[in-house]
Amino acid sequence: MPEPAPGEARTPLLSRTRIIYYTSFATDLAYFTFLFSLSRWLAETGASQWQLGVFGACGSLSYALSGPVAGMVSDRFGRRRVILCGSVATILALAAAAVWRSASIFPFLAIGCGIAVALVFPPLIAWLTADGRDSSRRLFRFCVSWNAGVLLGQMGAGWLYLLRPELPLLAVTIPMAAVVALLLVWKPEPPAPATVATEAGGPPSPGPRPEARAFAYMAWIANGAGALAFSLVTHLFPLLAHESGISPPVHGAMLALGRITVLISYFVLYRSPFWHYRIWPAVVAQAAAIAGLALLGFAGAAPLLALGLMLTSPMIGYNYFAGIYYSTEAFGANRRGAASGMHEASLAIGGGAGALGGGIIGSLYGTRAPYQLCALLLAALVVSQWAIHRAMDNSARERPRAAV
Repeated sequence: MPEPAPGEARTPLLSRTRIIYYTSFATDLAYFTFLFSLSRWLAETGASQWQLGVFGACGSLSYALSGPVAGMVSDRFGRRRVILCGSVATILALAAAAVWRSASIFPFLAIGCGIAVALVFPPLIAWLTADGRDSSRRLFRFCVSWNAGVLLGQMGAGWLYLLRPELPLLAVTIPMAAVVALLLVWKPEPPAPATVATEAGGPPSPGPRPEARAFAYMAWIANGAGALAFSLVTHLFPLLAHESGISPPVHGAMLALGRITVLISYFVLYRSPFWHYRIWPAVVAQAAAIAGLALLGFAGAAPLLALGLMLTSPMIGYNYFAGIYYSTEAFGANRRGAASGMHEASLAIGGGAGALGGGIIGSLYGTRAPYQLCALLLAALVVSQWAIHRAMDNSARERPRAAV
């Protein structure tokens, strides 16, 4: 192994950040395999959009309610303990879903799995940024890791589902068991000297930035709206795919294509700071999502539906990356667990509202209606965000005048 360069710290094989990246990958691999397998089974066994919406809402809302609590508990009792409890609970939820194949039980399994994953992600984000060093690079790697889990979960679940519907659920208990093992054997690294760079090579963070709070609050609102659209793709698209004659492997590949687009958006956001403290990148991403939702609401051919998923994806990538960036920039280390919990909760609330509301609208007005309505809601959000940002700018300009 080559020696580190002078002034560069060696990264241990089982470093905290590497365990965090793997945990985020494995947890979303498990969670999205769970969602794909159960929602596809419901769609193929005659479930209505209302039933699919209830299933999705149970998972999202249980995550939303548990996330802030899990973050605050980890602020007090330690990140690793809470993450370990969530990892074990996720394995139990996967095993239960593989054993009990009943539409009446699935909503309760969704609640259990939502709570389990909520015990993982808010503490995980806070643990990742605990020392405040090179947050941008770490958040980029974190986002790539969990999205790789989503991508592999959706593609792999589609192929394994063809063999046996419960097989994908059993398969992903193995990487989750590895998470438990890693958390149990990990030993804290000695603190790096203040003059030595960390594994990411960046200087210490200057601390919380008050101007980031306004953008964090706006990002949480945008996250909710973006998650509303994403929940339609996750929880209700299986029925549209089934009705359109799209097989499970092609269905999974279409979702994975959208996830690749999300990963590309993360790379662009990480490599260039052009979007920092600006509103127009959010508006552009949301405008593309409106076009994508319109395709999902009206197009019939599989290639056009795949294009709709791809156009919706940049908004999902931007909202998440910007939201987590502003959340960690706006709050100090002792409040990052709670802030991360609020960031994740905003996603889950939007996801729950989209799944439940979309299920109701779809049952009343047809399979395509939720996508059409969501496009209109996003258009209203774009207008409201622009108005809020203009008001913030005007208020900032008037403050210096008042001080004169």
